[in-house]
Amino acid sequence: MRLPNLSAATLAFIAIATTCIVGAAPPDWGTPARSRAPAKPVDAAVRAGDAYVEQRSYWVRVPGCARDIAGGGNGVVYVTGCDVVPNSRGSSHFYRWNGAEFAPLGVAGYGSAIATYAGNSYTVGGDAMLYSSINDGEWIKRGTPNDQPITDIAAGQAGIWVITSQPSGEGGNAISRALPCPNTGIAGGAKDFCGWEEMPGAAVRISVGRTAWVVNAQGQIFEWSTYGGGHWQKRPGCFTDVAVNGVIVYAVTCKRGKGDGNAIYRGGVGGTWVDVQGAGKRVGVDAAGNAWAITDSGEIWRHEVR
Repeated sequence: MRLPNLSAATLAFIAIATTCIVGAAPPDWGTPARSRAPAKPVDAAVRAGDAYVEQRSYWVRVPGCARDIAGGGNGVVYVTGCDVVPNSRGSSHFYRWNGAEFAPLGVAGYGSAIATYAGNSYTVGGDAMLYSSINDGEWIKRGTPNDQPITDIAAGQAGIWVITSQPSGEGGNAISRALPCPNTGIAGGAKDFCGWEEMPGAAVRISVGRTAWVVNAQGQIFEWSTYGGGHWQKRPGCFTDVAVNGVIVYAVTCKRGKGDGNAIYRGGVGGTWVDVQGAGKRVGVDAAGNAWAITDSGEIWRHEVR
């Protein structure tokens, strides 16, 4: 079965009180365990199991080694490197894509997860607390829900969302959304956010664009809907990670892909998924809608459709 206009179809689916401890210049990236060849192009969009297959799908390897990745609405891409800081709960230093490579930020810091939106970056620091940076400036400690540790952070048009360290059933940990201060355009922008709202549900991974998306411990994926007072709407499939930028969604599936990691899908029309012929354990999306993947061994790849 052919998909008549795959690229058009995707359009339809489709941040202060304590300064973070910083260290000296970050060490070398380290060497990934192994490499793989980019996926070969697929000449036609065909139905393959639970997803369509992308036309003319290419993955290009870029320099570096990473553990987490995030693309922002202002066109930037950040990663946390493979240079893990001792006694930091698995945190590592931050790098930003400059068009040729991932370069260390001018102000050093480290974290285990990173998010960015509208010039503001957010991270889960080495103490599992929330830190923010404006335009790659000093990392500043922020408040968290009930001053408790957090495990993941996301930022986008729908605000700043976190997954806390508080268990909330079989689906994972509790989810909270930052409340914007009066007269601010986005929660946590250049000013501050004013408290937190606990949201229903539980999750292990979260990403935010125009809406929030989560993956829970069972591999189920949900999109936040504002209709009827707000609720989580389940989407089909089994996934381990999700990334959103605007309305464009990519997710890492529960099944092995053709490379060093699990298969990567893009959200398609009518709740369907499109197999973009990549593999990894973490995924991000840049402002142009291109996916970035981190493989099991820490390699970084960028998706292109030619």
